[in-house]
Amino acid sequence: MRKILIGLISLSVASLSSCATLDNMFGSNQSSATQHTASVSPNNEAFWKSNSGLVWNRLQTMPPKELQSMLARDTNNSEASGWVKLALISKQYSTRSPELIRELQTWRQNYPNHPGNQLFPANATLSSITTNPPKHIALLLPLQGPYAGQGKTIRDGFMRAYYARAKTMPRQTLSFIDTSQNPDIAALYQQAVSKGADFVIGPLTKNDVQMIQRMGNFPAQTLALNYSDSESLPTNFYEFGLSPLDETKQLADKASQAGHRRAILIAPRNDWGQRISKSLTAQWQNNGGAVVDVFYFSEDTNFSQAIPDLLHINAKADREMMKKENDKNMLAKQRRQDFDVIFLLAQPKEARQIVPLLKYYYAGNVPIYATSTVYAGISNPQRDVDLNGVIFCDIPSLIKSKNGKGNRLFAVGYDSYMLSHEMPRLIAIQNFPVYGATGALTLTSQHKIYRRLPWTQIQEGHI
Repeated sequence: MRKILIGLISLSVASLSSCATLDNMFGSNQSSATQHTASVSPNNEAFWKSNSGLVWNRLQTMPPKELQSMLARDTNNSEASGWVKLALISKQYSTRSPELIRELQTWRQNYPNHPGNQLFPANATLSSITTNPPKHIALLLPLQGPYAGQGKTIRDGFMRAYYARAKTMPRQTLSFIDTSQNPDIAALYQQAVSKGADFVIGPLTKNDVQMIQRMGNFPAQTLALNYSDSESLPTNFYEFGLSPLDETKQLADKASQAGHRRAILIAPRNDWGQRISKSLTAQWQNNGGAVVDVFYFSEDTNFSQAIPDLLHINAKADREMMKKENDKNMLAKQRRQDFDVIFLLAQPKEARQIVPLLKYYYAGNVPIYATSTVYAGISNPQRDVDLNGVIFCDIPSLIKSKNGKGNRLFAVGYDSYMLSHEMPRLIAIQNFPVYGATGALTLTSQHKIYRRLPWTQIQEGHI
């Protein structure tokens, strides 16, 4: 029996089901997967001879079933077959490092001159990667006080992943240390290490992460569950969480790939809105796009007036024209025409007001791209019908759940356990993600876990 330093934990059935199957959660929705298959044909020589990074990134967004379908087709293109087999290995063994390493070595024997060999290190390096799981994991989480709900949800997600592997993993000790009981987070960390922890997960709050990363010396690998403001993190210290900055890059890339170039950006007038808008604008401009206007809203914003103003519509005059003309196509020409995409950074409450007004004032033909904040994470089609057409990225366990439910923090806890096993491999083999509940996870050179997310579109109030 494994030693667990915590009482019996009650897990949410809804949360458990949201992480039950992860094998086919990646790629976008069904229509996007079909689009990828059509453009990545085994017989498309130009694609397979293009930049290796481009080929690999495209294959990484395709679900395993689509890759298997490609492999089953008759083709004489051995290079294409090698790429597809490598992508399947990446997905099938993403949370089983020992098997992944063996499969990569076997693949290299079969394809010694394939350009995919550039994606992972030499066999000698592969063989030296530590694949033994930690013997003692300590979690530094707030289990009382104002952040207790978040801490306990992460704990439950962690335990769900732990029990899912219980029968196949060596004995492990788990320690749960309540950070709400002691403001000295460095002392709590040292307490965990002194008890023998060789992997530490947490702390959770930004303030605690800022404090602990200043320690500089981390004898145990440490995975913080929030982000400090430091660009340079110490050895053995890594950061992981639901960073919206991961989403801004994907938002800009998605809109660029769709051919859009001129954007209107809508965001809250607060610190979060300013920070995310700045990141998104930088990514968008880096892709060659332009932000033609930015609209910041606050709690007391009158959207019924602000949205027509944004679109250069005189609401009163428009109503009068509607009475006379009743020709929406003719009236639509009066709105500003200098944009072809809308970026929406908003919570569901505000988004449900903004989106219908954009459509009412003749911008219904302009695609709206949003961050995950636009969706509450709980299926509510009667209210979310106001978000029809909105395109957004979110964690795969939520998008692929049958009922549109999924707790994002539960998914963070789930993946924190997976990362405790897979960190040595992520450090050594950076092009092969861990496909987890929060996304396709890779490690950046800044010691931050980057999440690549699938996309979905709200239709009839459903994702």
